Amino acid sequence: MEEYDLYRYHHSDGSSKDWAIRRNADGRITTRWGRTGPTLPQVGTRHQDKIALENAKRRKGYVHVGKVLIDDRGKIRSFMNDAQDERVPSQPEARKETIYWRIKIGALATRGQLLEWGKAVTGTVNRLGTAFGLDRSERADFEPGVIVHWRIPGTGASGAGQIVLDQGVVPLLILMTIKKLAPENVSVSLATENGIEIGHDLRSETAVLTLFGTDLDGVRPLAENLGLLQPKINLAEAIRTDYDSWF
Repeated sequence: MEEYDLYRYHHSDGSSKDWAIRRNADGRITTRWGRTGPTLPQVGTRHQDKIALENAKRRKGYVHVGKVLIDDRGKIRSFMNDAQDERVPSQPEARKETIYWRIKIGALATRGQLLEWGKAVTGTVNRLGTAFGLDRSERADFEPGVIVHWRIPGTGASGAGQIVLDQGVVPLLILMTIKKLAPENVSVSLATENGIEIGHDLRSETAVLTLFGTDLDGVRPLAENLGLLQPKINLAEAIRTDYDSWF
């Protein structure tokens, strides 16, 4: 048996699928995948960076379950972080609130539109990272694997994924920014589990912010850097104490 990191993706219908990854002694990566259950029958081995693959899965909405032992036939023998329980649950004990996103690039979207969109989103994320002292790897975690589609114009390309509350509010704000900046012929959809569409006007989405345990004041610094909120004017600072300057 070998040790793997196990990830899980929850579908809106309540079902889920699993993906497991390990680094071999020869430097190659082995992955296994399939529906959530006692075995992961599908397997593949290749030369690729483990951390990059895991980050890509997280951006698609996969959540790390824990470390597991898997035999050569794909059977999951035990959860290493719970030695007393060798069963693999088919579903988590409690579902977490999830935000679903989907991006659809229409065939009429031009390369120029998509290039400008990608630059605008990337520039905004970089400004956010600079303002809050985030390194490159932390910024990558904010981008839910959707900006890559501006490289493939005219193909009707699409992407989809999900955000769980444990990921924090920043991925949601990034997606709202992507939606706000999206050009013509690009559709960006955000929705709660009950199908309520989320726009890019934060003042109308206080209920969604509440799900993440925050409010407008709590996200204001981030939202202002992303262009989702206009900066507040501090009237106390705006009024000068040197009255001679008024004349």
